[in-house]
Amino acid sequence: MVLNWTFEGIVDFVVATILLIASILSYLEPKTKKIKSVFFIRLGIFLMAMFFYVDGMTILFLNEIFSRINAIILFLSITFLIIGVNYIVTESFNSIGLIVICCLGALICYLAFQPGTVEKIIQRGNLNINWVGIFEIMGNLVQIMGVIVLFIWGLRTWLGAPFLIKREALLFFIGILITGPGSLILYWFYYLNPIFIIYSNLMMGFGSLIYIIVISKEPKLLYILPFTIHRIAVKDRDGSPLFDHDWTELHIDEKIFTGFLNAVQLMSEEVMNVGGLLDIHLEKGILVLNESKMITVGLIASKSSKLLWECVLQFTQDFEQKFERELKKSVKDISQYEGAFELIEKYFSNFPYKIIKSKKQPLLLTGKSAKIPLEIENKLKSIFTDEKEYETIKTEFLKSPLGLSSEFFTLYNNLMDETKRISEEKTRYLNDDTNLDK
Repeated sequence: MVLNWTFEGIVDFVVATILLIASILSYLEPKTKKIKSVFFIRLGIFLMAMFFYVDGMTILFLNEIFSRINAIILFLSITFLIIGVNYIVTESFNSIGLIVICCLGALICYLAFQPGTVEKIIQRGNLNINWVGIFEIMGNLVQIMGVIVLFIWGLRTWLGAPFLIKREALLFFIGILITGPGSLILYWFYYLNPIFIIYSNLMMGFGSLIYIIVISKEPKLLYILPFTIHRIAVKDRDGSPLFDHDWTELHIDEKIFTGFLNAVQLMSEEVMNVGGLLDIHLEKGILVLNESKMITVGLIASKSSKLLWECVLQFTQDFEQKFERELKKSVKDISQYEGAFELIEKYFSNFPYKIIKSKKQPLLLTGKSAKIPLEIENKLKSIFTDEKEYETIKTEFLKSPLGLSSEFFTLYNNLMDETKRISEEKTRYLNDDTNLDK
């Protein structure tokens, strides 16, 4: 048996290998290994790799059965990609796009084994097997549906990405553009010159590799569209705040927020005792409350989510375990619970921060981490002897405009001189009175 080796067939095997590597990379990366949406996208890319392997075998063996089966593999690949995107956008597999693709897939499965849907043709002097007629049209429509869904997802992700991951979102969108519109445009040129199918396939392979690598390195891109988490707070059974963390700017004082949690908890005490976890719908979001034996955790997000429920539950359990000794002793000092940031990283690391809006926004460190000139630091320490007061003033001092420090110390020195002068005059006056009495 003579094998039909052609350049297009070899490229098919190369592209299939690239796609297979992309799907394996997304599985090996711990951050994305267990994410449900990535599982479906990974499966879609794996099936797309199988599509190109079977397409290469179709050309190699000139086998019509392989070509017919390949259409079904293409349909399944695009279907799983759409399901993955649906989970990212809505946390559900349902969508109009999925209904359309399933209808097209049913037609493809029917036509795949009908006579006259594939034929042998000569392209660039080589034999090949192509889909023809309505079968070819159905295959093209399935590809177009996949491109549309991927493009909308990539565009919305790029436009909605917060500043801190904007660069990664752009790389992700570029990968989507190469995979979808770019490869599709070149595919249409195939009808003018069959050589363009090779470039189209290569673009799809490399584009998929790009956006999968970006997602694997920055999974926060997957959580831009479904919801936004704003803030999480922890309080003890007495209502005292223990821990607070922000993802966005809510401009709500920590004590006010904790007081709000206390009030909500009192109003919903019976419900909390029954279920332990409660969703409270606000005007522009939702408050997720979870009450355990020693603490109550409240999280504000744009909308409810099963994923958020799981994260809050696991965060609550680990918080109690990590700070069991402090909670049993009723420690109220917030600084004793700073280690809870490790739990934020553990359960909420994939959710993007939206506090920083641009590179021109000033970034301010706390007093302990911030650095100021030694001369100014010594003066501040001499003025504010209490350590906590000093750290607070130091942080606030760094927020002041440039040049204000000199004005502050000039005013301070003037006031000190004035205080000293008044003290000396008072002492002299008292001494004069004493001398007169004598």
